[in-house]
Amino acid sequence: MSEGKLQVVVLTGLAGSGKTTALHALEDAGFFCVDNLPTPLVPPFLRLCQDNASVRRVGLAIDIRDRPFLGDLEQVIEVLDAADHEVSIVFLESSNEAIINRFKTTRRPHPVMAQRLAPHLDEAIRLERTWLMPFAARATLTVDTSAMSVHDLRQLVHRRFGSAGSGAMALQVCSFGFRNGVPPESDFVFDARFLENPYFIDELRDKTGLDPEVAAFVMDQPLAARLLDHIAALLLEALPAIEREKRALLTIAIGCTGGHHRSVALAVALSGRLGAAGHTAEVRHRDIHRGP
Repeated sequence: MSEGKLQVVVLTGLAGSGKTTALHALEDAGFFCVDNLPTPLVPPFLRLCQDNASVRRVGLAIDIRDRPFLGDLEQVIEVLDAADHEVSIVFLESSNEAIINRFKTTRRPHPVMAQRLAPHLDEAIRLERTWLMPFAARATLTVDTSAMSVHDLRQLVHRRFGSAGSGAMALQVCSFGFRNGVPPESDFVFDARFLENPYFIDELRDKTGLDPEVAAFVMDQPLAARLLDHIAALLLEALPAIEREKRALLTIAIGCTGGHHRSVALAVALSGRLGAAGHTAEVRHRDIHRGP
């Protein structure tokens, strides 16, 4: 891509067809994304992006929520074409049955009904199809999500717009103390409280699992070594399947009572084990600076 030229993906389509999922997938793939930007603001927004060297890939979701300005989209596309950006228009559609089921599941009103432009869901979908028809005709990629899961849609977006090295799943190993609560972002949680606790060793109490003598005390325990083996084996078997879902981040949390000793030592050891297998993992010690 030449200097100053942007890769722009415009996401449009029917409400309930998966635009939010697709926009998040673009964001995970390295796009700077904006949802529901009024179409008159698109040209100045892209000029700002063009002037920022760190922004080269932009994702925009434009749909019926922008109805007062939706007629300007044709002009916006012409502006994009004239600016010689690399523009893709992705139109997401779905069957009426699938859309109705999705709105029943989320219990949210269809945008056309929320604007009091239709008395029921069937009519809202019909009107929306009519209003969006010109943009469906301009689409460079049309995707029917009727039978697709969110994972299927994310994978499609990554295959189509993810460049080499983009969208790689980040790994984070987090130590924590159960008395301060389990980290809400955790995907896997492991409990190390059954291991012998350095807190009860006078010379180790005021140290942490980052200190070599504490780490040795923890990891020299046969149970700790086996726990590490089991956790690593589970993750190394599961990671390829998880990565195929195009997850942006996977958080593995290891907890002990206070988050100072056992969980810290195990988190560091697990990061090393994952690294040796080719998976780079960031280590975060949530509670290490809290009082013992």
